[in-house]
Amino acid sequence: MPGEMVSARWVEWRRSVDLDKYDARWESMAARGESVHGEADAVSRLSRDHFDGGTLTVLDAGCGTGRLGIELANRGHRVVGVDLDPDMIDRARRKRSDIEWHATDLVAFTTLTRFDLVVMAGNIPNFCRPGEQERIVANLAQLLAPHGLLVCGWSQESNDDSYHAEQFIADGEANGLSLVSAWKNWEGDAFENGDYAVIVLS
Repeated sequence: MPGEMVSARWVEWRRSVDLDKYDARWESMAARGESVHGEADAVSRLSRDHFDGGTLTVLDAGCGTGRLGIELANRGHRVVGVDLDPDMIDRARRKRSDIEWHATDLVAFTTLTRFDLVVMAGNIPNFCRPGEQERIVANLAQLLAPHGLLVCGWSQESNDDSYHAEQFIADGEANGLSLVSAWKNWEGDAFENGDYAVIVLS
C-alpha cells in the first residue's frame, strides 16, 4: 500500500490530482514550446560527460506516469520505470508498453539489472514518509553499475522533518557513494543553498 511508505503530503496530493489533467498540463506546456524535459537534458549532459555519450541503462525511480522515462527511451536509452502508484504505472504502460514498468516502492524494488544512472525527479524525497529516504538511497546504491550515477532533484523545504541535500549526500556516503555535482536546477547551475537541489552521486 502506498500509504505505508509515503508522507501525508503525498496522500493529500494524490487524492486531489486528476491524472488526465496532470498529463494534459505537460502536453499543453510542450505544445506552447515550453521546456518540459529539463531532467532528460541533464541526463544527456551526464551521458556525454561521464559515459562518452553512449546509450545508458536508466532507472526512472518514482517515474509517475512516465514523462521522463519515455523521453529518455525516445533518446535511445534503455529505461526501467518504478513507482508505487499502480494507477500511474498503468498509465505509463499504456503510453509505452515496450518500456519495463514496475508498480512497487523504491525500498522493495529488486532486479538483476545494474544501472548506469538512477534518477529521481519530481520531489520524491518530500513525498516519502520521514526515515524512508535513507532506506531508498541504500537500495538504489546497490542497483548502480560500477561508476554509475545516482541523481536526485527536489525542493529544499524548511519543515522540521524536511530531507535536505546534505542528508542525501550523507546517506549516499554511508552506502559507498561520493558527491560528483551539486546543482540548483536541472540546467546544471551550481547549488548555493537555495530552495531546490539536484545532487549527483557516484
